[in-house]
Amino acid sequence: MGATRALTGRSDDLMSAVEALQGGSHVAVFVLGDSGMGKSRLIEAVVAELGSEVTPVPIHGSASLSKVPYGVLGPFIVELPVQDATSQLAVLRTLWAHLEEQKRATQKPLLLIVDDAHDLDEATAGILAELAAAGWAKLLVGAAARPGLPEPLLQLWFEGIAERHDLRPLTLPQTTEMLEGELGSQVLPNVAEILWEASGGNPMLLNGLLDDAKNDGTLLRRNGVWLFTRHLNSHGDRLTDVVRRQLLQRSPEERQALNLVALAEPVSRGLIESVAGEKAVGALIDSELIRVTDSGTGELRLWHTVYGDTLRNLISPARSLQLRQSLLRKMDSEPSSAEGLLRHVSWSIECGAEVEDRQLLRAAVLASRLYEDELARKAAVLVKDPELQMAARAVIARTRYNASDYGAARDILDADFGQGGSIPGLLAGSLLWAAVMSALGHSPAEIMDRAQALQRAAQRLAEATPEDADHILAAINERLDTMEAMVLALAGEYSVAPADGAAGTRPAANTLQRAFRLCLDAERLLAGGKGLSALAVMSQAVEAAGADHDELYFLTDFLVVRSAAAAIHSGDWQAAENLLTGFVAGSGPSLISFGGGVHAAHGIVLLYQGKAAQALNTLSAALEALRLTDPQQLFALTAAMAFAAAAEVGAQTKAELFLGDFEAAPAALPRYMRSLAAMAVVYGKARLGNYPGAIAELKRLGRPDPEVDSAGLELDALAFCLALGDTDSVPRLLELRTGLEGPRPDAICAYAAAISTDNAADHLEAAKTCEAAELWTFAALAYDAAAHAYRAAGDTLRERMANAQRKRCLDRADDLPGEDAAKSDDSLGILTRRERDIVALAVRGLTDRQIAAELQVSVRTVEGHLYRSYAKLNVKGREQLPGIDGR
Repeated sequence: MGATRALTGRSDDLMSAVEALQGGSHVAVFVLGDSGMGKSRLIEAVVAELGSEVTPVPIHGSASLSKVPYGVLGPFIVELPVQDATSQLAVLRTLWAHLEEQKRATQKPLLLIVDDAHDLDEATAGILAELAAAGWAKLLVGAAARPGLPEPLLQLWFEGIAERHDLRPLTLPQTTEMLEGELGSQVLPNVAEILWEASGGNPMLLNGLLDDAKNDGTLLRRNGVWLFTRHLNSHGDRLTDVVRRQLLQRSPEERQALNLVALAEPVSRGLIESVAGEKAVGALIDSELIRVTDSGTGELRLWHTVYGDTLRNLISPARSLQLRQSLLRKMDSEPSSAEGLLRHVSWSIECGAEVEDRQLLRAAVLASRLYEDELARKAAVLVKDPELQMAARAVIARTRYNASDYGAARDILDADFGQGGSIPGLLAGSLLWAAVMSALGHSPAEIMDRAQALQRAAQRLAEATPEDADHILAAINERLDTMEAMVLALAGEYSVAPADGAAGTRPAANTLQRAFRLCLDAERLLAGGKGLSALAVMSQAVEAAGADHDELYFLTDFLVVRSAAAAIHSGDWQAAENLLTGFVAGSGPSLISFGGGVHAAHGIVLLYQGKAAQALNTLSAALEALRLTDPQQLFALTAAMAFAAAAEVGAQTKAELFLGDFEAAPAALPRYMRSLAAMAVVYGKARLGNYPGAIAELKRLGRPDPEVDSAGLELDALAFCLALGDTDSVPRLLELRTGLEGPRPDAICAYAAAISTDNAADHLEAAKTCEAAELWTFAALAYDAAAHAYRAAGDTLRERMANAQRKRCLDRADDLPGEDAAKSDDSLGILTRRERDIVALAVRGLTDRQIAAELQVSVRTVEGHLYRSYAKLNVKGREQLPGIDGR
């Protein structure tokens, strides 16, 4: 199992190494990489692939014998007289005699398998290089990237008679492939993203994290989907064993330095060196256990962040306290960075040291914003100052909000709401309280009515301190205005407020208020069918909100959801993908809580494009994640869309389950999404069977209020009607056409226009427009209509062509990701990845030597791969190679 995992993404290296050892142009294959990159596994796989073709002879490098000439060859030269033990010729003859005896017994070529070659002494490396260069044996060598190969072996590569493979960290796609192969079921994409990020693509760490996550229940399979139930544990048994083995190889000074960095990171290099010594720190940097992340300040961190919790878990509280005291004696000041503060406070709590209340509160706030909920609660409950305890309880409420436990968050915040004896006390947790109330389904009017308790409290405080009365009332009024803008935006009540800055509205008093007003304006534009304009306004909202959202640390998630909704409605798939990809790249720990929303958005895109089967898989996986945590209240919409997708593909049992999920979900969706979810459910019911009122109900949902512009909602409703075969929707779509924005509305209206003329040429043009918008189902419907028109005209040739195009669109809708690329590259599918890489560079005009330099292989390797590629492709040389783009 471990070998299979470690070789994920290494199949090309495997086959290239095997071919090199089987051929006549190479005498050695070198496999280099950092610790945990899978060198040994790859070597084992190469030996297994060669099987009975060779006589394998293992030789192991040893750090303890690296200074002893021929030390690792001891088992082969035990019969050598002591006086000849340092004679290269004598050692060579004795070794060769021993090897020749093994070769005679098997009658197969010798393959010397050298692991940990970086620990070989120069004399042994020289002997092995001579054996290989003379053709007496071939070498399969594994070595750490640093310090690398001994000079004699490296010389074989310089001479072009050795092939070198530098193992790099796994990419995200390789990690995903490994997980799918290992788990054997659907894996939520954020599982791969989180494990890849945590392991840094190191297969050894990845395996440890995976095993520990499965064993402790962090990674669970629910309804066929693997997902995280909580944040990743990085001090499980498997990973602890990996780290413990690393520690056993280090000196006491190095272990002390490593523990100090783990406990205090980020920490000054000079500070650690003053305690543990420069030599120890230098050795850890060279071994890539710690790294310098800021050359200016000499800031040190662990190379692999997942080592941190494991190392800290291995240190006893008494030893931790001792190390803390040794470091504090040499510190001039407390950590200034946010991360440094968190580690300092966490370390103090772990070893029972006292921490000042304001520092505890700062750390609790930071931890909750980073979704480190356990640390946030630990720090918050230790706050003793009565004036700060209200803010500390608000932090605890945040951690409950993070886990979608809105009832618990409300109970904590309700107890303190309007009870503060100062402006900060009154404001503490008030925005979060409003967000929690919104998540629990309360209307903006209800929330603002209850929020008047804040106004009454402000009046009492103003009367008690008349000299500050104006300041107190102004601050509370501003907060109430901001709360109102927020709850209206959360509810998507676009019909109750004009655009920000319109006549009769007061200018926004702060950036949050401005951002929420813009969100509401974008919602109004979206409902009115102006998705591209809504997307532009959401960009302004993101800019207005800024990066530091203080109490509303989840604001970025909210803005991404609303921006993605605008992009998806208008059919700007690339903009939607960029938004989601950008969020995932910068999300860090919040990906566990918000990852379900990202995948729900991907699923809705697939459904709109007509890829119902893919949409069903993606949406059902997203739904499982949203069952655990749903900070943006997307569960009901996702369930409705999953129901529609299941109905589309005829999966009735699944559809019934999703419908039950939708009906049982809290009704806290914003107005536009609520209408959209209702439409998806009606569409799904119509697809499943007899639902005579579906068309009328869809049209009613599209125009919930005749007094409000809802052309965008109406487009969604009429698109569902068209998909159900209702051509009576066409005139209204054509009326709406000029006011709609984006490729998706353009394509749907083009199809409607073609229906109105029923002209074959118009149907074909509409089909091409739908294809360009990647609306494959509508494209297929347009081609089908064209085929009918040609049949009526007796043009059987064009009818067949239109039917072929229709089938192509339906096939495209059913394609799995990546199939198109594979189909377009059939001629090159018979090549290995390394051969494709070399052919791509050759087509670009690079010489053999330039290709060798680009790929870090020998010139002979390039020549060999090109000759084999010519034979496979049945071409005579470079000039006949098929043109490819190298992707």
